[in-house]
Amino acid sequence: MDLLWILIFAFAMILLIIFTFIAVAFSWLQPVLPYAMAKLKKKDVLIVLGKDNRVRFIPAKYSSGVYTTSTPPYSFIQRVPKAYRLGTLNAVLVHDGWGIVVDPDMNEALRVLHEQGYTTYDKLEEGLASGKINDADLIRIHAFKDIDISTIKNYIIETTPSEVRAHIEERLAGIISDMNQLEEKGGGGIPIIMIIVILGALVLGAKMIGIF
Repeated sequence: MDLLWILIFAFAMILLIIFTFIAVAFSWLQPVLPYAMAKLKKKDVLIVLGKDNRVRFIPAKYSSGVYTTSTPPYSFIQRVPKAYRLGTLNAVLVHDGWGIVVDPDMNEALRVLHEQGYTTYDKLEEGLASGKINDADLIRIHAFKDIDISTIKNYIIETTPSEVRAHIEERLAGIISDMNQLEEKGGGGIPIIMIIVILGALVLGAKMIGIF
C-alpha cells in the first residue's frame, strides 16, 4: 500500500513538473507564437505598435492593398508598396489606432515637413500648387536619407471612398468565409441578416465620418 502511494505521489510530481515546464515555455514563447501560426497558415505578419505601448506579432492576410487579421479583427490599408522581411515572411509595421500601414521613413519625413510649416494636408497641397515645393523635391531626414515628396503626398492623402469600400469588402469576405467554414462543419453558419446588419453598420459609420 505504501508503495502504491509512493507511485501515485511520484506520478503527480512528474505531471506537475511537465505542466510547469509547459507553462514556462508558453510564457517565454508567447510573443513569437503568432509568427509560427502565420508561417503554418502561409500569411504575412503585422508588427503591431499598440496604444498600450506593447509590441506584438499578428498573422494577417494580404489582398488588394489591405492587410486583414481575424483575431483581433483589424484591417490596414497599405499606401506605399513596401514590406520588411521577418525570417521568411513579409512583415509591415502598423499602429492599432490607425487604419494604414506605418512607414518609419515617412513618419520622420512628415516630422521634417511639420518643422518647415507644412502642418496640414491643405498646406502641403498649397505648397505644391504654388511651386514652393514640387513632386521632384527631396526631403532630407536624419541628414542621411532623402525622401521624394511625391511619395509623402501619396502616403498622407486623405482616405478615399474606394479605400473605405475595400475595407468593407475585406470584412464582408471574411464573414462569408467564416460562415462557409461553419456550414462545412455543420455549425449552421451566420444568418444572412447578420451580414446585412454588419455591412449596414459599416456603411453608416463611413457616412457619419463624412467618407460618402
